[in-house]
Amino acid sequence: MRLACSLPCCLSVLAMQPLPLPADELDICLAPLRGVTGCAFREQFSRHFSGISRAVSPFISTVKGTRIKAALLDDIRPEKNARIPLIPQVIGKDPDELAVMLATFREMGFHHADLNVGCPWPMVVRRGRGAGLLPDSDRLRRMLDVGCAVMPGGFSIKTRLGLTTPDLLAQRMTLFNEYPLREMTIHPRTARQMYEGYVHLAEFAACLRLSRHRVVYNGDLRTVQDIQRLRVAFPQIKHWMIGRGIIADPFLPERLRGDQRPRDLARLRALMDDLLSVACEELHGEKPVLGRFKEYWSYLAPRLSRDGMLLRRIHLCHRIDEYRRVVNACFDASPEWIEAPHGIPEKDGCF
Repeated sequence: MRLACSLPCCLSVLAMQPLPLPADELDICLAPLRGVTGCAFREQFSRHFSGISRAVSPFISTVKGTRIKAALLDDIRPEKNARIPLIPQVIGKDPDELAVMLATFREMGFHHADLNVGCPWPMVVRRGRGAGLLPDSDRLRRMLDVGCAVMPGGFSIKTRLGLTTPDLLAQRMTLFNEYPLREMTIHPRTARQMYEGYVHLAEFAACLRLSRHRVVYNGDLRTVQDIQRLRVAFPQIKHWMIGRGIIADPFLPERLRGDQRPRDLARLRALMDDLLSVACEELHGEKPVLGRFKEYWSYLAPRLSRDGMLLRRIHLCHRIDEYRRVVNACFDASPEWIEAPHGIPEKDGCF
């Protein structure tokens, strides 16, 4: 279902005028994508590409009791995350459990942590976590009380506009404004939308006007033009969170900072080769390795193959050597880079 959004029609003219993107004004944060943007990706990306200012980890679930298993924290250990500044993200609904997790983050040396109030997956929402926290203002208040007390000056949230309608977050802004949050990251969709349909930019604009906090924009940032259009609409936004757009185009952060050189696919090939080597060391068995790379390529393959055959061939792989043959054949053929479609539409009521 395609959901339209609306902003003043005059923006349709402004949005077509490209603006420079001063590197010193761009804060580009790597979004948390569970199973995708973990430590291995962050480390290897930083070895082959640049442009990311910081990253938020895929969420770590709160646990009962006061002991947290070491394996749960392995992805965020500082010694494994020296190349890109990292903000650990937590998901949960119990204030006491949140306090234990945040205290653990502090013991590990973190001074900034993020609470997931936006995960749209139905199983998470039904349990009152992620976006499921938004309707429960009392529980949300208790979580904010704990977060700001345990992580003073360094507690932030990542959220959506609502569960089924995009007006709930605006109703919660009075509550959020009571707390000294470090920032709010807003993905302008509802949980029901998941990642489908258009973002609701008019409702995002309403939340931006109401918020007293620094706001980070997240959602459908695929091209330089997407951020150019949003900078016209929201000139006060200086902070951008990008996830799927970077997986689909690892060159994007550099291009946002002004790099206009043709994409060197040898760099991309080296990144994918090194990610594979790390995955083979970390994961047990071929099936989980292939599962990870089939997800990577679900974002990346459309940039190298117009007919969808590359992704189909990768999905048919049952062994790592089969996967290597398919990917090597792709790069050996020197494919043409296919520009991503814009995530922020120029028309259709948005601009």
